[in-house]
Parts: sequence; C-alpha cells; structure tokens
Amino acid sequence: MDCRYEITFDGGVLSEGGVDFSVPPMVGTAIHIPEAAKSFDRDTYIRFIFTAKNDTSYCKKGYEVCFDQINLFSTEKQAEKRMNGRGAVLNEDAFYVNVSAEDTEYRFNKKISAFDSIKHKGKELLDRPLEYNFFRAPTDNDVMKNDWYSAHLNDHEIKNYGVMAELAPEGAVIALKQAFVWNIYQPIAYMNTRYVISSSGLDISCKAEFSNKVTFLPRSSIRLFMPRSFDRVEYFGLGSFESYIDKHQADRMDNFSENISDMHEDYIRPQENSSHFGCKHMTVSDGETKVKFTSDEDFSFNASEYTQEELSEKRHNFELEKCGSSVICVDHMMAGVGSAACGPALSEKYRLPLPEISASFCIQIS
Repeated sequence: MDCRYEITFDGGVLSEGGVDFSVPPMVGTAIHIPEAAKSFDRDTYIRFIFTAKNDTSYCKKGYEVCFDQINLFSTEKQAEKRMNGRGAVLNEDAFYVNVSAEDTEYRFNKKISAFDSIKHKGKELLDRPLEYNFFRAPTDNDVMKNDWYSAHLNDHEIKNYGVMAELAPEGAVIALKQAFVWNIYQPIAYMNTRYVISSSGLDISCKAEFSNKVTFLPRSSIRLFMPRSFDRVEYFGLGSFESYIDKHQADRMDNFSENISDMHEDYIRPQENSSHFGCKHMTVSDGETKVKFTSDEDFSFNASEYTQEELSEKRHNFELEKCGSSVICVDHMMAGVGSAACGPALSEKYRLPLPEISASFCIQIS
C-alpha cells in the first residue's frame, strides 16, 4: 500500500505529504515527519491514509483502504471568562426578563422557564423557545424505549420555583430552579439553572437530579428551532459520517462544513441519526449571522430538518414531513446506540451518569 499523511488543526490543514515505503521499514523503525514535531497552540491531529498501490480485483489504484489518526496536541477546555457586565442591560417585569447585550436582545419567559426570543440586529433566531431535551428518536437497538415513554421524557412540562435576575460583574444573570413534570406524578428531574448574558454571548450552566423513574437517559441537551435560512453547519469534530460515543471508528477529527439538508441519514425506518460526536465547536449560519456553540467539554450535536417527534412517530421514511425549521440539538452527552437488542447491554462508560448530571453550554452570536 501507499501511505500519505495530513496534519489537521482546529481551523484548517497545516501540511500534508507522502510517506516513503519504497524500502519497507522494520518493526520499530521511526518515520520522520518534521512538521509533526512543531509546537502547536490548538488541537492538532495527524492522519495516516493508506491507499491501494495497484489495481486489484476489489478496488482501483489509489482507493483509500484505511486510515489511522493520532492526536499531536490538545488544548485544555476551560469555560470562557466573562470580563464584566457593562455590555448587558437588564429589564424585568412580572412575566419577562429582557436583556440586551451589544447587538443581541434576549427575552426570558418566566411562564415557560425558557428564552422565547433571541434577536440579533433585529433578526429573530428562534422559531420556538429554547428548551432542555432528554429524549431521542429510538433506534432499532433501543429496547428500553418504553421506559423513556413511561417516564415522559418525550412530552414533559416544566414548573419553576421562582426566577432571580440581576446584573453581576460577569453580565446579566438569570437563575432558577425548575422541575420537569407530567400530570400529577413524581417529577422526572429537578434542575438548577444559571444563565449569564454579556457582550460575549449566552452562558448556560445547569445541574439536574433525576428521579428513580429514569433508569437510562438517552441524552442531555439543549434544543433550538431556528429559521430555515440557517441551513449551513461548520464544526470541528468527528465526521464526516454520523458518529456516537460507541460508534465512530470510521470517522476522523477534522473541520467539516455541510448543508443541513444533506446531513440526514435516510434509514428506511425513521430513527435517531446523524449525530456528530467529539466536537470542539459548531457553528450554524444563514450566510450573514453566525451562531457558535461551545462547551467546557467535547460535545455532540445534531442538525436536521426533522424533529425527533417526527422520527419517532413515522414508520417509513417516505412518510416524513419537514418541520419548517432547522432543528439544532447540542448534547452535553448522548448515550451510545448499542444495547442488549443484539448483544451485551450498553457499557456504563457509554451511558449518562445518573442520577446527577451537570452540563454547560456557550452560545456566541456574530
């Protein structure tokens, strides 16, 4: 086989070249790639791509047979520090908390415990209120899906126990305790949430404690319905195929850019699909306004023209109907897609660690 390499960093490709295998190296022999020894200041990976040297009965010369990727340098993830609150102006009444910071206006609706409007330079970025999301469209492997429906992860309501809003050195702070409930039954979870709005964006931090009704949590995420004009996604993470915490061997760390309409994996029976694992950051754009998502840790995301409810309810792919928005799910963690349906139960390291889960997200608008 022939071999070439490429050194990729968060933002582009640093260099690429070939590896000379004209004289096969002995086991343990070093291959010198001077560029790989440089000092880096951001996440950097080297990928070795092995291709067929000649035409064969099963592939043409140059066909990519396999690859391997090694991390050369990793930056430590740290929450961005907000310098001051001077860029935020806060106004509060009985039903809403309104905050403006630079060119962006946020409206927090106390009645539904959610941001129901975020406008940048007068342009509305939300078709529906921003929400926390613990459900995914079940896969063929998700034999525990009935437990998700029994716990009402898919259709819960929110009750809050008071909203506190104030200006602080780091920005405008909105804090509340809320419960995720269904009818008169025991709450699914209680959550303490803190939002910080400044000229740098919206920081979200939350800590949830789940009841014993929830024994397996599919995901912990925020979900946004954005105007359909926001149809372009750029990310640095595992791609270009769909990837999950327990399913990503065919993917590589790289910079990717795709249209949301091309990101759907069209399974004959609709189900969870097209998540991207191990992301450092992700940006959704309409060509003019960019909305960037980051977190203290690597995260997963999904961008789709379909809701998880639509994927759950329809039995065939030809029955699917687009919702009219760009549906963006940013996951603190998505549980693995393996299960005891056709093998051993999902390993604990691929599950969300119940009963307590803490998560953080940062949304920057430019």
